[in-house]
Amino acid sequence: MAIASMQKAMIVAHRSQAVELLARLQDAGIVQVLDAERAMVSKEWPELVVEAKRPRDLEDTIDRLGRAIDFLKPYAGREQTSLFAPRIEVGAADYGQITSQRDSLTVMEQAEQVRSGLEKLASEAQGLQSQIDKLLPWKDLSTPVEGLGGFSTSTVFVGLIPEQHVGDAMAKLAEFGAAAQQAGLANRMAACVVVCLNESAPDTHKLLRSFDFETASFEGLSGTVKSNIARIHTRLRAIKNEQANLEKQATHLAKDRLKLQVLFDHSQNLHGRIAAQSSAPATDHAIFLEGWVKKKDYPALEKLVAKFNACDVAPIEPGMDEEPPVEIDNPTYVRPFETVTRLYGMPIPSSIDPTVFLAPFFAIFFGLCMADVGYGLILVAILAWVLKKAKGDKRIFWMLLVCGIMTVLAGAITGSWFSNSVTALLPEGSGLRMGLDWIRVKMMLFDPMTEPMTFFLLSLGLGYFQIQCGLLIAFFANLAKKDLAAALCDQLTWIVHLNCLLCMGLAVGGVLPAGLAKPCGIVAGITSLTILLFTARSGSWGGRLGLGFYQLFSTVFYMGDVLSYSRLMALGMVGSGFGMAINELAKLFAEAPYVGWLLGAVVFVGGHLFNVALSVLGAFVHTMRLQFVEFFPKFFTGGGQDFRPLRNNYRYIDLKQ
Repeated sequence: MAIASMQKAMIVAHRSQAVELLARLQDAGIVQVLDAERAMVSKEWPELVVEAKRPRDLEDTIDRLGRAIDFLKPYAGREQTSLFAPRIEVGAADYGQITSQRDSLTVMEQAEQVRSGLEKLASEAQGLQSQIDKLLPWKDLSTPVEGLGGFSTSTVFVGLIPEQHVGDAMAKLAEFGAAAQQAGLANRMAACVVVCLNESAPDTHKLLRSFDFETASFEGLSGTVKSNIARIHTRLRAIKNEQANLEKQATHLAKDRLKLQVLFDHSQNLHGRIAAQSSAPATDHAIFLEGWVKKKDYPALEKLVAKFNACDVAPIEPGMDEEPPVEIDNPTYVRPFETVTRLYGMPIPSSIDPTVFLAPFFAIFFGLCMADVGYGLILVAILAWVLKKAKGDKRIFWMLLVCGIMTVLAGAITGSWFSNSVTALLPEGSGLRMGLDWIRVKMMLFDPMTEPMTFFLLSLGLGYFQIQCGLLIAFFANLAKKDLAAALCDQLTWIVHLNCLLCMGLAVGGVLPAGLAKPCGIVAGITSLTILLFTARSGSWGGRLGLGFYQLFSTVFYMGDVLSYSRLMALGMVGSGFGMAINELAKLFAEAPYVGWLLGAVVFVGGHLFNVALSVLGAFVHTMRLQFVEFFPKFFTGGGQDFRPLRNNYRYIDLKQ
């Protein structure tokens, strides 16, 4: 339930053992290795060198493997993966065999050849199809294309005229004394052959251009257009056969796609080790691996390094302005809620891990936003199935499962069972309705639809309590850091001030004894003066008073923060109201003759499932917003750098040790 304590360490390794040491460190996954720019040893000993060479051959291989894997994916058929198990399990023996065999890379090379062949064939087919499109308007022309050239006394224009201009063009050409013949029509373009005397050729060409004439080219062709189209179709059929053969090869290669995936993950991890080695400061004979390790993992690091006779490790002090990376450690029952913390960002090392504090509030607020027994049971059932099927990190599913349970409890105290389905859909006077309604009423504390103010005050009360908790957390954190002035002036004063204002308001409103109003007002005045004078504790008095006045005015902002929690009531009632509308529609459809019961059931199930999806999304987003905007700023400072140890990462496989 705190930020993990970090220890900075220096590992010195002889070059002959550095590669093997890095491999073992990567397997352990407990050390974040710093590059030369961040390592203090580089600043203290500038004479150390850094290789800083990129493994370009390896990077090229990784890129080629990635492209080959993507190419073979459509030919792989049904893979051994699913939404909840996106990676394939591979045993250590199979992993070692694949990574050590040369034929695994042969699969990649063959896949590249097949892909290249398919791309060339596709490009050729596209070009041939384009030729056919150009030749189609001329398919009825019986004259060989090589005979369409000019004569000694006449000029021939061969080209296309838009269909709507053909009639006018023919009439104008006749006036010029030119002979024109339409050879065919396709794609709203008319193929025309125009013959005129050489002396009238410029004017004829100008006239044709006025009718959007496009000159046709038959370069490289001979014979009739029809024979050329037939030849191209023959080649297209041959291309399809060649493509089919190459696709068969791709389907065969796809059976070995797992080899490429293993090699990809292996190469990625190898690249990580090489990058760590090449970016570390070194001498001709030794490499200095400076980095961070959790204090609880430092003994394990010592044992690991002790296995190498030319390597050593020692704890070192961090630099004066150096901040350690941040990792948060929480008990098992809180760990799922780290999802929310990580979405916001890691705390700085001097701050507090908020996970254990936000967990109960997040679950309760989520439950109130949905507040329906039926919706909660659906969510719990779905998540229980997902948790059974899913592999890998399940934290978010566990968090939502807890939230689903809280949704059931919130629905029970508000009497919402698929909204008002018990009273709206079950026949009045039936034993089932009476029994369920008796259970519902016994568990219900209030009905939001008839007592909205109760729900409103409950939401504001929970919000006020969470804000007070945030101030208390900051108060005790400052006490732990022995910053007494901040604890008294920045937190305790505000806690007393806000509670006195609340008690004074309740006393004036008759909720609390009226006699409390005066003493609470006096104490609130004292705390107001304290805020005014001691919020800023350095600088000129003018600046201090200005900042103090602004902070005192922040009382209004606290009221706004509390009112923001009314969204809990709003979301809960909107979801319930939408559910009531669905029940009324289901009841209306159920009254239809013959198939009414079926239509009503479809509307009921589909409508409520849709409402569940909307409610989950709204509950998650707005509950998270309350933590980020109203709760965290009271005590939490984000911006810490994640602890990222050198470890093996796998995109495609899960390695079974």
